[in-house]
Amino acid sequence: MMIKFLAHGTGKASSAATYLLDSHDHKGEERAGVAVLRGDPQQFAAVADSLDFQHRYRSAVISWSEEEAPSDAEIGAVLDDFEALSFAGLDRQDVHLTAVQHREAGGGVHVHILVPRVHLGTGKSLNIAPPGHRKDFDALRDKWNYGKGWARPDDP
Repeated sequence: MMIKFLAHGTGKASSAATYLLDSHDHKGEERAGVAVLRGDPQQFAAVADSLDFQHRYRSAVISWSEEEAPSDAEIGAVLDDFEALSFAGLDRQDVHLTAVQHREAGGGVHVHILVPRVHLGTGKSLNIAPPGHRKDFDALRDKWNYGKGWARPDDP
């Protein structure tokens, strides 16, 4: 399993949400399955697009290889841990996270995560992946990879 933050976040959030819900990927190939696991893509887009910040949202992906075949319960537990780390110390009512799962024809699965870069209670900027964030999210990745015997991107 791998957790990767993407460089997206300055463009239209509504375009990102639309892309994640589309039945075809960026190559035009049909996706085997698309499911919203958490949050609401339209609410995410409305919040993020209303911000006057340069960086309006964070985008991440959690992916598993075909051999790993995580169960729905395992995917949910990984998302629980991702949220707990991302929003540590914050009330859930003050943050928003949308998670959209894509199943691949060969059996692989990945979950796209979109988070508006704002604390909803105060309107102040919120960055769940500030400089140095890799060590924290790598530790989360390693916890699951070692515990489940999943493929490790750090394994030569």
